[in-house]
Amino acid sequence: MSFLLALDFKFLGGYAWLNDVYEYLPIILYIILALVGGAGTVYAIILGINLAKADSEDKRKQAANRLKNTIVGVAVLLVLVLFINLLLPLILKAALPPEYIGK
Repeated sequence: MSFLLALDFKFLGGYAWLNDVYEYLPIILYIILALVGGAGTVYAIILGINLAKADSEDKRKQAANRLKNTIVGVAVLLVLVLFINLLLPLILKAALPPEYIGK
């Protein structure tokens, strides 16, 4: 089932290739999100353990910085995947002339 069918429109004319892109892209992006999110979660847990076990202030700062960067990276990935999957088709629909959008 096409992702764009869930949004109740299709691209026509020179933009018809976007129908094929949005047929497979959301699935691929959600798989990537699951893999990177899972790896990021495991890495964040390991960094949290390293932070708790750090014996010097320098190691504590380094572990806290890595933990912060990991959380920010996973959050940015989540926002980008949701933007590409949910908002970008709606932006394209609003920006394109009506003759390029069909039901």
